[in-house]
Amino acid sequence: MTEDAKRRAGVDPHGVHTLLSKRSIAGVLAEAVTLAVAGWVVGVDPLLLLSSEARGQMWTFVAGGYPPDLSRDYLFGRTLRGGLLWAIVETLAISVIGTSLAVVLASASTVTCQGPLYAGSSASRVAVGYVLHRSARLVLSFLRSVPGLVWGFSSSPRWGWTVAGVLALGVHNAGVLGKLYADFLEDTDPMTTEAVASSGATRFQAVCHGMVPQISATVASYTLYRWECTIRSATILGFVGTGGSATPSSSRSSGCSIRNW
Repeated sequence: MTEDAKRRAGVDPHGVHTLLSKRSIAGVLAEAVTLAVAGWVVGVDPLLLLSSEARGQMWTFVAGGYPPDLSRDYLFGRTLRGGLLWAIVETLAISVIGTSLAVVLASASTVTCQGPLYAGSSASRVAVGYVLHRSARLVLSFLRSVPGLVWGFSSSPRWGWTVAGVLALGVHNAGVLGKLYADFLEDTDPMTTEAVASSGATRFQAVCHGMVPQISATVASYTLYRWECTIRSATILGFVGTGGSATPSSSRSSGCSIRNW
């Protein structure tokens, strides 16, 4: 690399990248302008956080959580399903079922997204595989683009609020996990898959035994992360009546009043 090229790339003559290159400064300025325009569009006023009214509201919110309600009726309830502890268990149950449903739907849709399933087949099968691939990608994009709250409200009149919460979490996370699983499979080493296929395995067996083992650890990690997100989402859905740990708090709150934890 010539001296002039190094200066343009932000590298000094010794090969060390400098912090204040022209490209990095332009990037920082572009981000600052974008942030300023976005703040102006939504009407963000940082000075409001320093006003006496804002400080009073924040202090009221913090003070409203003390002392916490540790009464027996609130924690355990008068019945088995009436206390906060049971509501926490219900939240975990909703998240487990929702995540399991998401994994099943995501795995089924991910398989149809894989080109190796149709490699070396007839022209008609390749064409069908391409249509399935694009359709599955489109469906996954739609599922994850719709928030869980919207899925919950749209399905609650038919199946009830608790089942609606499970379906909302499962359908939305199926779109997220399906996208991740498909991307992980596409980044695998194709030589391993071809080696399995050349040994006499079918294309489906080649995908299962050649591609899936390469991503099993990554899939497990991201699935557990989405389960963590599902627990938080299940708590939020509880405020609209789908059950869970937020239901006792939402039933005791009125409008924007502070909850008595």
